Amino acid sequence: MFSVNVNILSGNKAITKLDINNFSNVLIATDKVLNSLGSLKPVISLLESRNINYTVFEDIEPEPSIDTVTKMLEVLVNNNIDTVIAVGGGSVIDAAKGMILFAIETYKTKNINKSKPFFIAVPTTSGTGSEVTDYSVLTDTINHRKLPLISKDMMPDVALLDPDFTMTVPPRITAETGMDVMTHAVESYVALNSSNFTRPYSRTAIELVFKHLKNVYDDGKNIKGRIAMHEASCIAGIAFNSAGLGLVHAMAHSLGATFKQPHGRSNAIILPHVVRLNGSKCKVVAKRYTDIVKSIGFNPKNNDEGVIMLSEAIKVLNRNVGISGSVQDYGVDKLQFNEQINHMTDLALKDVTLTTNPVSITREEIINIYKAII
Repeated sequence: MFSVNVNILSGNKAITKLDINNFSNVLIATDKVLNSLGSLKPVISLLESRNINYTVFEDIEPEPSIDTVTKMLEVLVNNNIDTVIAVGGGSVIDAAKGMILFAIETYKTKNINKSKPFFIAVPTTSGTGSEVTDYSVLTDTINHRKLPLISKDMMPDVALLDPDFTMTVPPRITAETGMDVMTHAVESYVALNSSNFTRPYSRTAIELVFKHLKNVYDDGKNIKGRIAMHEASCIAGIAFNSAGLGLVHAMAHSLGATFKQPHGRSNAIILPHVVRLNGSKCKVVAKRYTDIVKSIGFNPKNNDEGVIMLSEAIKVLNRNVGISGSVQDYGVDKLQFNEQINHMTDLALKDVTLTTNPVSITREEIINIYKAII
């Protein structure tokens, strides 16, 4: 099934188009860094101009934990919140989603007559597409694993894509979140649930990332590029929300949980290897990968060459935006990594995103890719 159930406001100064007439008590979810940088000022100014009450929760960490979401829930309930505005990257938006899901379940369990808070997602990075998906990934800090959540109840009501919120994102974060977009788009293009409805979105996002990521990496004030990457992230989110993802995300979730590697970076490093593997195992997948490389200007002789070209093009883009192909370059100890390969593989095999990978994957194949990135 394909659907887009989010109202999308996109473009320069898009926040000025937000209708806040029905807001009474607002919870602004964010993190300490964004708050200290003044990223909330446009939202707060808008609310204060209408004398709307608001509470700021700024304790969301990267890779948000279940404990943090529980604390957010307490703030929501105690302050009679009717509207949630999540201002941040994927971690902030995912935490807000988790809180809303927990709130709905709490209301049901305790027979509280309250509806879901109105939910506005304001991404400050162009990466996760979380503003248009019903996915959320939380971290179980006790068992050191990622917990993907899926529920239509978590879907934002409004996605606000305003490039002003991304202008201060540093080059490294721009690169890693941008490659997260690429991974969403490439995986959803070949995922088991991909269709004629989803693939145009995936392909458009891929083309936008190849065209604009290096530009915004080099010049963070490039408004045209920032808008393009913001829209690419959202478009890819629409695609994978219906089509699914695959092996890259399964392995990246495991790697991130075990060695605290940022999600976008993990995706970027693993993606070229999975492209080669998936393309070698299925002619349909190889054909789709070849369609991608043709759309970005390559002219492969056959589909096998197309698979190689796509894998190499991704590696080149990684290098051009400062992403290494080895996790050792990010402080991961080789001995510890090798000791954890079996554990990471176990987690990857259980990850829900693996269920929509276009081909069946063996344990040995996952181990081989992990060995290739150390």
